[in-house]
Amino acid sequence: MNLKGKVSYSSPSNIAIVKYWGKEPGDQIPMNPSLSMTLNQCRSFTTIEYELKEGLQPSVEVWFEGARAPEIETKMEIWLEKINAFYPWLAHAALRVDTRNNFPHSAGIASSASGMSALAMCLSAIDNHVRQKESGDVFLQSNTARLGSGSASRSVTGPWVLWGETPLLRGSSHEYAEKVTDVHPYFTQLHDTIIIVDKEPKSISSRAGHSLMDGHPWREGRIHQANENMTLLLKALKDGDWKTFEKVTENEALSLHALMLASRGGMMLWKGNTVEWIHYLRQQREKTGVEMAFTLDAGANIHLLYPPQASEQVETILQQSPVSHHGFIRDVTGTGPEKITDTYEQY
Repeated sequence: MNLKGKVSYSSPSNIAIVKYWGKEPGDQIPMNPSLSMTLNQCRSFTTIEYELKEGLQPSVEVWFEGARAPEIETKMEIWLEKINAFYPWLAHAALRVDTRNNFPHSAGIASSASGMSALAMCLSAIDNHVRQKESGDVFLQSNTARLGSGSASRSVTGPWVLWGETPLLRGSSHEYAEKVTDVHPYFTQLHDTIIIVDKEPKSISSRAGHSLMDGHPWREGRIHQANENMTLLLKALKDGDWKTFEKVTENEALSLHALMLASRGGMMLWKGNTVEWIHYLRQQREKTGVEMAFTLDAGANIHLLYPPQASEQVETILQQSPVSHHGFIRDVTGTGPEKITDTYEQY
């Protein structure tokens, strides 16, 4: 079948509560299970124009935010080789990828998660036309996204998603992420205000950071801690238990950066104002009793999570802060990718 067309998706980032940090031998196999909240506003927007034709030499051209991106092209060629077994038509596909983010790149918001999940959704849509199917397989979408970026496995659905095999969730796997459905209404509409402490790209990539867990003196202890925290968090989500959610969320955030600090070379991604913000937020929580909890990805910027009824108090706390920043990004719990365009023709 000869096909040509265009497909576009927007796909959200996510914020991990139980963190993914470190890998097992194999291709993107997590050291421990992780659990994240899908965001809604922070998104990648990706369009693939394609032609599939027997005898066509496979090719990929990538444009990122209006400029040709040879480095991304190289990475994408490697990823396409990995997923060729799922989509054999890639062997005779010419692809032109145009992608952009609506949030700062490498600033503590998982751009690889949103970017790779958007790509995975686009390829799944093309595959539907090749195989004349109505819809794609969410597990395959998650698996192919994972092979590009581990955290992307969790961005193909929402609002609460677990990746990594664990006896705590039936059907969980290292190869794809699974939606967590037993969630109290209290946790279905959280707000996430991202405090931009530093707008520069982080000094070391997450991919490089993961390798520092190989031979880490705290590796086995971290696996045990992550599994304990997963047990606590799943129960808190089910019961609507904010206090346990707060405790686990902040413990995981601080543990992630403690693992970095204790790794070879002492990886440090916090800035001075990261610490000042954490002190300030904790002081204000103690003073006002407002329900809010901070977490961080592998970067200097802070995600502040809180229920909608706390919005007014949190906004006052943020606006009155004496600690400097570069602005706020306001987001909420989301449900996953959205299709924008999907047109094709056979010839």
